[in-house]
Amino acid sequence: MNVEFTARHFHAPDNLREYAEKEVQRITKFYNRAIQCQVILYRDNNHYTTEINLSVPQRKLNVKETTDNVTKSIDHAVDKMIARVSKIKEKMNKY
Repeated sequence: MNVEFTARHFHAPDNLREYAEKEVQRITKFYNRAIQCQVILYRDNNHYTTEINLSVPQRKLNVKETTDNVTKSIDHAVDKMIARVSKIKEKMNKY
């Protein structure tokens, strides 16, 4: 899976970039057909927003999460994406 990382309105250190990429790789354990993933971090008035855009065959999934801690924001967004991907996988296996 190709992972793109973008930080807006602040400079993200390399360890944060590596952490985000490592966390996003957890999605492939649940759905290995993911093609591309974009991780976008925003900073706005001491709140961090993580947006994850995931491209899978025939779909594009989007998740946003805002917290006051950047790592919590990444973790919650990845957990939301795993839930969405698992739900889609269940629907595909039903038919």
